[in-house]
Amino acid sequence: MIATESVAEGSEARQRILDAAAEVFAERGFGGAGVDEIARRAGVNKAMLYYYVGDKAALFGEVVRANVERIKQAVTAALAETEDPRERLRAIPRAFAGAVRRRPFLPQLMLREIAAGGPNLPAEAVEQIAEIMGMTRAVLSEGAATGVFRRVDPFVTHLMLIGSLMFMANALRMRQRFSGVLQLPPQTMDELDALTDRMFDVALNGIASNEIRGGN
Repeated sequence: MIATESVAEGSEARQRILDAAAEVFAERGFGGAGVDEIARRAGVNKAMLYYYVGDKAALFGEVVRANVERIKQAVTAALAETEDPRERLRAIPRAFAGAVRRRPFLPQLMLREIAAGGPNLPAEAVEQIAEIMGMTRAVLSEGAATGVFRRVDPFVTHLMLIGSLMFMANALRMRQRFSGVLQLPPQTMDELDALTDRMFDVALNGIASNEIRGGN
């Protein structure tokens, strides 16, 4: 019983450390984050932090790897639910939106790291991200093969869909400031999903009228 409780307590402490690390990295980026602050928020001392996870690089790597893996699993599950190319493509940003709702810190954390050129991303996380991009490429290829999509650059398409989503998730944090100068629709619990669908519609159908596009 004592050993079981010890393992459970260690697992709980480790999760608190990772949750605190995610918050601090999102707020301050890798360079600005401090191990002291992470330990304080997690309610542990630095010795425990190093014991359960490791140094700052290990903390950042674990946070990113775990969250990218969750997104990959969510995308994989969403793609398995439909065979329609349009719905399969829509499922990818929707899966990201679901991950962001559960972990609001994620867009801020990732955009900070991407803006710096990704120097602190562990190799495993880069490979995971590439796998997710590969899913987008496969869906686009399937759709083009059946005549549903035209041939487009999969890398650009993925960045347009997911990059826009991540930016929108961050922009929603500024809703209160925007509301003073823009007429915004009422806020809803599924607002990110709604914005994701609108963004996807523009990406899929463009903004030119049917007349301008020749009726296609």
